[in-house]
Amino acid sequence: MSTDVAAALDSLAHLDGVAEAADRAREATTRLRWHEGLRRRWREARAEAAVRSAVATVAPEGVRADAARLRGLVAAGETAQPAGAGASAGGAEEALVLAAWRAQVHVGQMLGELGGRGRPPLVPSGELLAGLHRDLTAHLAGAGVLPPDAVGRPRTVDQPREGGPLDPPATLRGGASATPAPVGAELRARTAAVLAVLAADDTPALVRVGVVHGEIATLRPFVTANGLLARAVARLLAVRSGLEPTGVAVLDAHAAARPGAYREALAAYAGGTPAGVAHWLRFQAESVVTGAEEGARVATAVRAGRVDL
Repeated sequence: MSTDVAAALDSLAHLDGVAEAADRAREATTRLRWHEGLRRRWREARAEAAVRSAVATVAPEGVRADAARLRGLVAAGETAQPAGAGASAGGAEEALVLAAWRAQVHVGQMLGELGGRGRPPLVPSGELLAGLHRDLTAHLAGAGVLPPDAVGRPRTVDQPREGGPLDPPATLRGGASATPAPVGAELRARTAAVLAVLAADDTPALVRVGVVHGEIATLRPFVTANGLLARAVARLLAVRSGLEPTGVAVLDAHAAARPGAYREALAAYAGGTPAGVAHWLRFQAESVVTGAEEGARVATAVRAGRVDL
């Protein structure tokens, strides 16, 4: 890890209110870690968290999903791309929710056992992003609305696509997305910086999660699905960094409930000022707190045998 990357992340941890927000996030996830429902049934809890995370993560993209419907499809084993997924808005939206669920399941496979001594080794950061992006967009290529060579491959000169459930709108409206996204050498340099932060172990966990989330969402390294990708990677990194050790917190519940505030916080991050970055990191901490509270509801429901609670 570059000492420059570590120093930069450490400096962000001292921005206004960030340390206090990180403490609140850790307190919330500590309470979740010792929830009685996770003693023996953490696998079921993670499975339910993947469903709720998929439903939550599509909400900032303008898609309203039904957790009960997704839960039923998962239980019936009907999680492949629906036939005629691109034929109607409803079919496109359901295909998007299923793609988000597959990405969340992929994240779960990389978390390791709760309380286990070791975790599965992560693939290199570039392969990680490509793999999750394939989860999120393979159905678009299958429906003929995205070129196959745009699946799992960072864009070079193409600009991100926006509009409609098959091409999720950019997370920022009137912010970073109002101007062309970087291409060429600038895109490569900033993507390399994201990969460096992903690999930056032993740095402040909240800052690391927030920077990776914010950078992917605002840099938009792929043609589409960048917001979904950013949030999936944030969940993975939150667990792997120790910020949220259970894998049961539904980190996207906060953005789903407050999409306008989410876009505002990302726009503040994209502005690059210390105040803007601090605002975003505090929002990320609030997302962890809200996600841990939702995770506790998941654990309670699993313990009661009622995941629809």
